[in-house]
Amino acid sequence: MNGFKFYLPSRIIFEKGVLSRIGEFVSQFGKKCFLMTGKNFARKHGYTDYILEKISNCELQAFLFEEVEPNPTKETVLRALDTFSNKECDVIIAFGGGSVIDAAKVVALVSKIGGRIEDYFFPNLVEKETYPVIAIPTTCGTGSEVTKYSIITDKDTGLKNAIAGDTLIPRVALLDVNTLKHISKEVLSNTSADVFCHAIEAFVNVRHTPFSDLYAQEAIKIAFENVVDAYKGIEHGKECMLYASCLAGMAINFSGSTAVHALGYYLTSKHGIPHGLASALFLLPVLEYEQDSILDRIHELAYAMRLRQTDFEYFINALRQKFHEIGIARFLLDLGVGYEEKERIIKETLLFKRNLDNNPMKLEAKDLKKIVEAAYTGKWKIEEIDNDGSQEN
Repeated sequence: MNGFKFYLPSRIIFEKGVLSRIGEFVSQFGKKCFLMTGKNFARKHGYTDYILEKISNCELQAFLFEEVEPNPTKETVLRALDTFSNKECDVIIAFGGGSVIDAAKVVALVSKIGGRIEDYFFPNLVEKETYPVIAIPTTCGTGSEVTKYSIITDKDTGLKNAIAGDTLIPRVALLDVNTLKHISKEVLSNTSADVFCHAIEAFVNVRHTPFSDLYAQEAIKIAFENVVDAYKGIEHGKECMLYASCLAGMAINFSGSTAVHALGYYLTSKHGIPHGLASALFLLPVLEYEQDSILDRIHELAYAMRLRQTDFEYFINALRQKFHEIGIARFLLDLGVGYEEKERIIKETLLFKRNLDNNPMKLEAKDLKKIVEAAYTGKWKIEEIDNDGSQEN
């Protein structure tokens, strides 16, 4: 059994309609809040005005920053830092997907402690307290509302830089299914794929712990059973995926992610492919390449998912079918990633040692070459699985 520590400072409120109480949570930290959102979603669907009204009703001040883009850059974070510091705010509200929450974490960090953003890039670890963050996810995938990670993109190189530390974990996470009311099928499928990646990567990870196993098993079970309903727009399915996303986020808090994420970073930074989808494109090729090292772990995971069979092939095919049902493209060529980019993908992946070190087997360039080729050319057959892959009662 791996040694472990457990630290989760977040107060998690999972409740439909809890967003209406945002003023109550802000008031616990001060009188001035800094609301960070993305460029379009929150404003377009009325969430920005709704949050500002609730804050005003509690006689609190709010200052708005709605410029966070997907895969936030250092430049965007610096602009937010300037505004936050000038307004002398007490707390940050991060309303959006993982990109917004990640950006908010860095604003909370640097504005409190000082220094440059680069000073905190991994392998440096954040240990000092930051300004409090209230995280409200509007997707069901990253789990950033409960994680100790933030990913910031270097606009010049396209590389993703990680900032990590327990004190980055948001103080409050409000999980309200109403925030998923306007999520598109495409965004839901892409972010849901991240739940599967987080849960599986955490479970096969060399750094897995009894706690990460609990969260990962529950996350994959709930995601497997509910993702198709969520994709169809059924509210209960969305609510379950929001819960599964949170669980999977807690799982990677203990263990971190693996080569699956390392491989996917190139697709996001160079092609703008959404993070969850980018990781999912490599999930099955990585698992198949490593199967001899993870057979026992996959058996346990398949059992937790209540699959009819718990062997490796059945598990992999069940995932393939599930991804097919939610419209996840399965090959790099489908998304315009040219075969001539193979060597660049491998070279960049090798830079993410923090992820590769978590892998159940050591992967070198020759191993990554085979995995990437499978992601380009593999022609997997999707076999039908009775009763959605579940065991009979």
